[in-house]
Amino acid sequence: MKQQVAAGFRHPGRRTDELAADKFAAPERVQITELPNGRLVTLVTQEAASKHIILLHGGAYALRATESHREWMKLLSADTGANVTAIDFPLTPEYTARDTVSFTVKAYQKLRDQFPLDDYYLLGDSAGGGLALVLLQTLRDQKLPMPTGTLLVSPWSDLAMTEPSFEAGADADPELSLPVLREVAKKYAGKLALTDPLVSPINANLDHLGKIGLFYGTKEVLLPEHHALAQKLVAADGTDVDIHEFKNMMHDYLLWPNLPESHRTFTYLQDMMN
Repeated sequence: MKQQVAAGFRHPGRRTDELAADKFAAPERVQITELPNGRLVTLVTQEAASKHIILLHGGAYALRATESHREWMKLLSADTGANVTAIDFPLTPEYTARDTVSFTVKAYQKLRDQFPLDDYYLLGDSAGGGLALVLLQTLRDQKLPMPTGTLLVSPWSDLAMTEPSFEAGADADPELSLPVLREVAKKYAGKLALTDPLVSPINANLDHLGKIGLFYGTKEVLLPEHHALAQKLVAADGTDVDIHEFKNMMHDYLLWPNLPESHRTFTYLQDMMN
């Protein structure tokens, strides 16, 4: 798996579109809004919705959303009765952090314009989790409407990854290669420093980000940054964080939706929305 993931990060394909309307069981419920360099893909609930889940997908900022992300949209729509939108943001190496962050903020505002009465929740996994943190920080700083709650699964929040503790856990991770992550991180950062808060949101002010659920596994090479992020979120003013560490669980375990840990994570989001 490690070699396959590394090859995907280094040579990301663009042909397969897992969020195409015809990939969904009910394509008539899929609303696609094309935007410059990306799009919004919304699975509209069959009944009148008052809540809306925004998905920011993982993939090291290089890979497109996967079949698992589409399955999440279907599961969450069915289980919560909410509208579910994936923000299909621009990817590296074609684009860098400045492009991706700017697009994501504009896409979020566009979505709120389209569904002005909905109550919003963020779900971000891996790189999407890091992007969700950047989005929260930007919305706060620009005094824009914030989501009601956020779920972060294995968020990639420190792309510098310079601490020696990262090296110590590199071999135990069955999925991610630390050298390849560092390659992709440099491409995504572009002209920005890897420590810039737009790239590594762990270095930004974490105050007043609202309700956050932080979920991760102990088999991750990113475990040191998850621990550091958890400590900073706990210490932050106006940020209410719940921390869930799953023993022997791999990075972004939610990609396997049938795992017991995945069920617990989805249930947490449903409870947050009630």
